[in-house]
Amino acid sequence: MKERWEKLQKSSAIGALEDGMTKASAMEADAVTKIQMLLEGPQKILEARNTLRQNLQENILKYIAGSHLHAFGFEPPRRVASTPVAIPKAAWSGRCNWDEGKLSYRGMEFIEVRLTTNRIRNEILERGHVDSTPTRAPGRPSVKPDIEAAFHALNKAREIDPTASQMSHYPKVRRWLELHRPDLDVPPAQINSETIRRIISPFFNELKKTKKQ
Repeated sequence: MKERWEKLQKSSAIGALEDGMTKASAMEADAVTKIQMLLEGPQKILEARNTLRQNLQENILKYIAGSHLHAFGFEPPRRVASTPVAIPKAAWSGRCNWDEGKLSYRGMEFIEVRLTTNRIRNEILERGHVDSTPTRAPGRPSVKPDIEAAFHALNKAREIDPTASQMSHYPKVRRWLELHRPDLDVPPAQINSETIRRIISPFFNELKKTKKQ
């Protein structure tokens, strides 16, 4: 596919247009037929480029979904001291500007988006000391710390409404986890509502008491 892309990029639409002009001038036909002859070559090149471009983009999205590629970018506005952040897989269901390297998803914006492979990412990690001590006990991993982090972050962003039902906040918790915990062992969509209720109930009830005072 790479060879095909390079070949199409080398193909000149202007050159094809000039060839079409030469052929149209040499043939005896009406004006409509000559115009069709004139545009036939450039149209084929541009359509082939567009089709291949779409196929390449679809393949990239498949590699990202399969964790074969990892995306990083900056949150605007980028400053000298800004560091790139890992972009969650879920964000690729948003709006992507491939030409400008921009990605937007549910109010979040990423610029200067770049992709890297597992090998390159691992090489970067191996340059420094990486603590390999297990952070969780063997068995089914706990999502409690992540759900608690989601609740506190949402509360700080004033997304928690103690006058509303606790259940109405579960989708917000899952959405936050999708964005900020893309490598969570348990997919946010599969986290049981009862698990979320049990973990955030103490914090939510405390907020309700504070609200009443």
